Amino acid sequence: MPEKTPERFVWALDVMRVAPADRVLEVGCGHGVAAALVCERLDGGHLLGIDRSAKMIEAATRRNQADVAAGIAEFRTTTLAKAELPSRAYDLIFSFNVSLFWTPPARELNQLAEALAPGGRMLVFHQPPFPEKNQQVVDAATALLTEGGWKVQDTLFADTAPVESVCLIAVR
Repeated sequence: MPEKTPERFVWALDVMRVAPADRVLEVGCGHGVAAALVCERLDGGHLLGIDRSAKMIEAATRRNQADVAAGIAEFRTTTLAKAELPSRAYDLIFSFNVSLFWTPPARELNQLAEALAPGGRMLVFHQPPFPEKNQQVVDAATALLTEGGWKVQDTLFADTAPVESVCLIAVR
């Protein structure tokens, strides 16, 4: 029986509005579920998924092996702080449930700003185990992003199973 895609990723893909030629960076790609959805929309674009866990990178690479072989996707084991990201290379940067976006000091926000192409967007998604934590995450992430020179353009909430998800859309 095929695996059911979690609602949070289906919603996130709609919110991201991935264009075929987009250059996408996923921070904390995990098993590569969101990456697979993004790659379905790419035609001439590219996705780089990073995760600090070698096991997650192995799983993401396995799940997306056709896209890796076609040069559409690439996965690297690294922390964001140690990732070597080209300047102004990404049209879209996103993450799901990556605590560096709401836990100080968030030094990596400058690194992401440098990697974001002019006109690009960063989307910070979160689905907490307890929905009452969402507003705390939103407040903390908004404060960190703002202090880091980002502008939060929008905050979206979605009724996703098993609990509500949130997305902050930020630009530089």
